Amino acid sequence: MKVLLTGAGMVAGIVLLFFGLQTFMVIFNQEEQLFMEQTISEERAFSVSEERDDLEELSIDATDGVTLHGWLRHAANDQDKQPLVIYFGGNAEEQSQAIPTFDHLSDWSVLFMNYRGYGLSEGKPGQDELYSDAKTLFDTMSERDDINEDKIVLMGRSMGTAPAVHASDVRDAKGTILISPYDSRTRLQEHRHPYLPISSFIRHPFELSDRASDIESPLLTVIGTDDRVIPPQHSETTAEHWGGRTNIVHLEGYGHNNLQQNNRFDSAIETFLEELD
Repeated sequence: MKVLLTGAGMVAGIVLLFFGLQTFMVIFNQEEQLFMEQTISEERAFSVSEERDDLEELSIDATDGVTLHGWLRHAANDQDKQPLVIYFGGNAEEQSQAIPTFDHLSDWSVLFMNYRGYGLSEGKPGQDELYSDAKTLFDTMSERDDINEDKIVLMGRSMGTAPAVHASDVRDAKGTILISPYDSRTRLQEHRHPYLPISSFIRHPFELSDRASDIESPLLTVIGTDDRVIPPQHSETTAEHWGGRTNIVHLEGYGHNNLQQNNRFDSAIETFLEELD
């Protein structure tokens, strides 16, 4: 009997240890898991600017004095006021890496600003900071003489869909593009860890679908049917709650990180932007 009890105790101890480690990783290690800050050197930032003649290196001050760093890639047309896409990348994305992937949108200027703690941007990222900075970027760009303030589109990918949705909610965007969006990060973590009572402990909940119905700008959502990071049903929930015209593009057989390998990815974005005219 003692042997049986000892064996049962060992199993219980292992189970408790497992749940303890999982709880630590999900609740106490949230920032390290979510914000995979990618930095670059000043030399690299300089070379990014020098490699192309259509880039303008920018530093923009946030409302609390933190300086954000990035680039504005100018449109190839000769309009006095350019239409603009503001791009918010994924949680492990340094924005200079994304610049070449937008070359097909030559009629639009594109803003690539790194989150706090990413690239050469100062500070530490968080939900409140991402939301506040998204408004600052929109307001700063809309005040520029070379930007058409009535034709600003907000685009987010994965984690970047959170600040894109927030800015679409509180500013008058021409349109919104969401690539693999959250429903809510809280519900996503509940989906991943149904055995842990974590909903009250998520510090960066990114509740997108709850505010989607209030947003009337046209929406394009691109979803990979094999996405294992943000399952398709989560992304579909946000799109289905959207208050404006909605177009959902499903890329069959594609996951979270390879959507751009499908030709429909670029063409869907191009068509959406053309239809905003």
